[in-house]
Amino acid sequence: MSPADITETAAMLGAAGLPARWAAPVQRYCGGHRGLLDVCCRALAAAAPTHDGHSRPHWPPQVREAAGAWLASVPVEVRETLRVAALARYPDADLLRQTGRSAAEEHLAHAVRAGLLTDYVAAGPGEAVPPHAHFPAEALAEAAAVGTTAERLDIHRALAEAVPDPVQQAWHRALAQGTPHQGVAEDTAQAGAAARENGERGRAAELMLLAARLTPTSHLGLRLERLSAAAADAAAAGRADLAQDAAARIAAGRGSPAQQLHALLAVADAHGQDLAAVEPLFATARRLAAADPALLAAVELRAAIQANIRGGAADRALHHAGTATELARQGGDLPLEAAALTMRARMERVLGHADNAPATLAQALSLAVPPLRLGIRNSPEFLFARHSVFDGRLAEARQSLLALLPAAQAAGEAEDLVEVWRSLAEVDCGLGACELALEWSARAVELTRAAGLSPGPAWYTAALAHSCGGSFTQALRYAEQAVRASREEHDALYTSRGLWMLGAVRLHTGEMEGASAALAEVAELETLSGSADPGMLRWQADAVEAFAASGRHERARTLLDAMQDTVGSHPGRAGLRAALTRARAVCAHLDGRPDEAVKLLTDAAHGFAELGLRVEEGRVHLTRGRVERRRRRRATARKSWETALEVFAGIQARPWIALTEEHIARLTARQAPARLSAAEPRAAHGLTDHEWRLAELVCRGATNREAAQQMFVSEKTVETMLSRIYRKVGIRSRTQLSRALTP
Repeated sequence: MSPADITETAAMLGAAGLPARWAAPVQRYCGGHRGLLDVCCRALAAAAPTHDGHSRPHWPPQVREAAGAWLASVPVEVRETLRVAALARYPDADLLRQTGRSAAEEHLAHAVRAGLLTDYVAAGPGEAVPPHAHFPAEALAEAAAVGTTAERLDIHRALAEAVPDPVQQAWHRALAQGTPHQGVAEDTAQAGAAARENGERGRAAELMLLAARLTPTSHLGLRLERLSAAAADAAAAGRADLAQDAAARIAAGRGSPAQQLHALLAVADAHGQDLAAVEPLFATARRLAAADPALLAAVELRAAIQANIRGGAADRALHHAGTATELARQGGDLPLEAAALTMRARMERVLGHADNAPATLAQALSLAVPPLRLGIRNSPEFLFARHSVFDGRLAEARQSLLALLPAAQAAGEAEDLVEVWRSLAEVDCGLGACELALEWSARAVELTRAAGLSPGPAWYTAALAHSCGGSFTQALRYAEQAVRASREEHDALYTSRGLWMLGAVRLHTGEMEGASAALAEVAELETLSGSADPGMLRWQADAVEAFAASGRHERARTLLDAMQDTVGSHPGRAGLRAALTRARAVCAHLDGRPDEAVKLLTDAAHGFAELGLRVEEGRVHLTRGRVERRRRRRATARKSWETALEVFAGIQARPWIALTEEHIARLTARQAPARLSAAEPRAAHGLTDHEWRLAELVCRGATNREAAQQMFVSEKTVETMLSRIYRKVGIRSRTQLSRALTP
């Protein structure tokens, strides 16, 4: 049986009442092994009251015991070799032989056959690592490494002599040193700086924490400096556990208020979108900042970010960003001023201050602070790329993002790299580069998992990419888990985005009630958020279609009319206008005005083609085929679907290819049915076009589910319509309906 992937792991945790954020560490610890996952989830659920739901889980001993039982299946000498491998970062046969394991190659092969090792691990996103044997589950490595303290120290000494990499040499020497030692501490700190330079921020944090531990107590100032560096590296890597460790040691060592404050902010930054975990830090941070304007500016900037993520507080976020700007200016902190101006421009855009946002962003750009000094995701250059996305300038956005990518890769800040990859995935979805979008999103998901970042944003992006080029099934799984993870972290921003994807995928697959419910919640959250720019999250057209198809015609028309007024003639909203034109066509189709629907769809297809939005263009042709099929224009319907298929095939939009082929296959397989010809019964009973169509299907023997599929509505909508038809005709059953309407 194949290992469980990240969404399956998240689902197992959900079934056990455990947080989605734990999916990544649990996935790493159990390696997707279903037996270990089962033990882990049951044990964590039993111990849940001892966890806060935000920090990493405390691993239950039952998992290591299960891993130990697995290890016991191989001979003792193999286990001894595996102990060395577990303490090495990149173990291979040559390295293990140099530590005295002469039969290393044979032992590794035995372990691979037993499933305890994989014999080769390629480089992950942003990594450059040599081929090496690898424990598929951290629990296996942890169980393999069990031994006496003396044994572990001897192994680290041997590895320090054997590994060729200077950073790894310093790592093993530090672990082999049991007491403070100035020379070893200095070497370890230098190794941390080298790891930072190489973009390995998590490893840098670990090394700096080791260097601080090994620094003699007579050098307290140096120890605090190393702890501060460890906190900054941990924040960049998304390692909240390491940031908390560094912050606690700085407080215990009576670090300066500035040192304690920046360590607390590092903890907050490392938690990403998880607001509940960092809420208690702000009061302490404000107290530590006292009257220092630069320190207060740093706190105000985080408060702005928090208010934006929480939702319903856009005005407050703008206020905090403005305050941070003024304080940073007073404190003479140019990078902080640039970051605060960028945040202010972001919130002005959210609130629809169309004249202010570009000017504020230009002001931030004019300060010419290199993006790396701010963190890529906080830089005006990155926000400029995002605004290009919102305005439909996708090619320009792609160029800007690709220019930022090398710096993000070199810096090694996990969240920055994830944000750039996610934005590239979004852009390539729009441009119809479906394979590339899937690749970018896969990288974002993997690095999010490896770094332990908030999973909601990456899972939302994966849902988007899979809805274009992967599979609707996988898109739905990612969307469901994105919503759950974001809700748990009180992240209204990505709860909305996840719900949009959830509703959109259900719309595409014909689950109209579910689509309508999800998109109705998006509408509610967006209203609460105060967002006034419809280009930032383009859910509205999908909502109109879902509302109309589920029988909520008045709500669909109200939203459609409101959006037409809001969108106007803004050049950056041409794509949204085309999507709303398609949605209006769906409403016309369901209201029995097919000629109007076809004309609107022709306009929408032209608009999307001009913009190069190929997936959306294909959707229009797919919709037109449905309209024509309802009118019994089989040849025209086929032609529309074949056009859609050509568009989708050209961009490798796999889920859409499958959906279109299914339509064509049904059209080919179904013989033209005898249409009920009694215009008199239809007129006499006052049936609408939509009701008459359903009556025809029922009279031919279609079940509610089959009728729903053919009419592209939900089963609940079919049931409601049938009840209405029965009332109009004055009957109570399908049999009576057939007799009443068939001449």
